[in-house]
Amino acid sequence: MQSLKQNGSDSRSLGKIYYDVLKNEADPNKIALIDKVTKNRLSYGELLDQCLKVGEELKALGVTKGDLVGIVSGNRPEYFVPVLACFFIGATVHPINGIYLLRELKAAFDISKPKIIFATEESLNKVQQLQADTDYIANIINFDGNYLSIIRDRSGLSRDEIVENCDNDAAVILSSSGTTGLPKGVVLTQNNIKCSFNYLKYPYVDLNPDNVLIGMMPNFHVYGFLLGIGNILRLSLTVILQKFQPNQYCEIIEEYNVTTLHIVPSIGVFLAKHPIVENYDFSSVKDILCGAAPLGAEVQSVLEQRFNCKMRQMYGLTETCGVITLVPMGEESKIGGAGKPLPWLDIKIIDIDTKEEMAQGGIGEVCVKTAQNIKGYLNKEEETKSMYLEDGFLCTGDIGYLDDDGELFIVDRLKELIKYKGFQVSPSELEDILNSHEYIVDSAVIGIPDERAGELPMAFVVKRENVDLSEEAVKEFVAHHVSLHKQLHGGVKFIGEIPKGPTGKILWKELRELTK
Repeated sequence: MQSLKQNGSDSRSLGKIYYDVLKNEADPNKIALIDKVTKNRLSYGELLDQCLKVGEELKALGVTKGDLVGIVSGNRPEYFVPVLACFFIGATVHPINGIYLLRELKAAFDISKPKIIFATEESLNKVQQLQADTDYIANIINFDGNYLSIIRDRSGLSRDEIVENCDNDAAVILSSSGTTGLPKGVVLTQNNIKCSFNYLKYPYVDLNPDNVLIGMMPNFHVYGFLLGIGNILRLSLTVILQKFQPNQYCEIIEEYNVTTLHIVPSIGVFLAKHPIVENYDFSSVKDILCGAAPLGAEVQSVLEQRFNCKMRQMYGLTETCGVITLVPMGEESKIGGAGKPLPWLDIKIIDIDTKEEMAQGGIGEVCVKTAQNIKGYLNKEEETKSMYLEDGFLCTGDIGYLDDDGELFIVDRLKELIKYKGFQVSPSELEDILNSHEYIVDSAVIGIPDERAGELPMAFVVKRENVDLSEEAVKEFVAHHVSLHKQLHGGVKFIGEIPKGPTGKILWKELRELTK
C-alpha cells in the first residue's frame, strides 16, 4: 500500500475559479459548446454571460446557499449554465436523466427536494406533473421557454456576489446507477470537485484548449459531468451528441480531428467490431480512454491494433468523484488493467469475508482512501456509514487485485459474482471469452438460481447477423477456455441487444427479468 498524499487545492470557491477563468482567460468569441445535430452553440463569452444572469435569477427566486436546483435534460449547450450559476451562488445542483419517467423522477428528487428545476420542452410535462404531486418545487425554468427571457432581461451577478468559503458544502448531487436497487443521492462537495481537477489535466486526462471533446457521455453521470465542467475549465471545444449515432459519432472524429476518445465499453465494442469505422479517417486519434465499466482484454487489443495507439482503461466511482486509477499518458498500459492508483490516494485490497488487508496479488474487495471520497449519501446516514471501514477507507464493492507493478485489475462486482457449488465464478471473465468469438457481437453473463448448485452461469448472447451459431456451439466454445465450474451450466439465450444504461453498464435487473 502506498503512502497517502493530500491533494493541493485552490483556495477559491468553484464559483470564483470559473468566473476568473471565463472572464480573464477565455477568448469570448471562441465556441465553447456546439450541438452536432441542431448546430446550436454557445461561445465562451455567451456562456459566462448566461451563467451570471441565471445566477441572478436564481437568487431573485429565493435560492440561497445550500438550496437544491434540479436539471432534467439531455446534453445541450446550455446544460452547464445552471451548474455554474449554482457554483456562483453556493447552491447545490442535482442533474437527472432527461428520459426518466415520472415515477423515477419522483424517486430521485424526493431525496433532494429541489426548489427549482430546469427542464426542456420534452421533459416539461413530467416536471410540471411532479410539481403538482409534491410540495417542494417552487419554479420550473424551461430551457426552451422562460429561460430565454432570463438571459435577455437580467443584468447578471458581479464577482463580489459570488460565494466563498464553501469547500465542504455540497456542490452536486449525482444519483447512483440504481442497477442493484433504488438510486441514492451521492453528495460531492466543492472540494471533491476541485480534487478532480488534479486528474482532469495532463498527464492523466489531457483536456486542453486545442483538443475537442465529444460530449456524448450523459451530463447527469459522474463521467460526463466531470468531463463537461473540466473541458470548460480548460477552455476547449465540446461537440455535443445527445445519443450515440454511429455515423454522426464518426463524423465528429473526422471533421474536428479529435485526438482523444473518451469511451465506455459499448462504444469500445462498436469501434473494435463495426465495419462502418473503416469508412472514416481516424488518424487524428492518439489516445483512447475507457471508463464506467471494465472493457474486455480482447476488445482492447483489437482497438489498439485498429487505431494504432495505446488505449488506457481507468477506474473510479461516483463515490470517489471519478477516477482513482489511470495509467498516465505515454506509459505502457497493460491489457485488461485499470491503471495505477493516482499518487495522492491509497488503495488496498481486503478479504471479502474477514475484511483483512491482503498481500500483493490477492483478489478481494477494492478499498480507497482519498480526499476525493464523497461526503456521503444524501439523508442516508446508515448507508454512508456502512460504506466506510474504521480506518477511513471507502469500500467500492468491486473485486480486484494489484499486480506486482501496482496496477489495478478489476475482476467483478461483489454483488454480481456467481456462486456455483461454492466456487466463485466471474461474469466478466466469461463475457471476455464470449466476446472473443468471431460470431458474437456482445454478451452478458448472470447467475440463475439452482437448488443443488446455488447458481448456474447463464449467458445472453448477441450474435452477428446472418450467421449460424447454436447454443451448444457457444457452450462448447466457453468449455474449451475454462474449468468445469465456470462453464455455462445455465445455458445460452440469444437476444437482439444487451440492455445497458447510458454509460454502458449492463442492466442486470432487466436481464434477470428475461429468465422468468
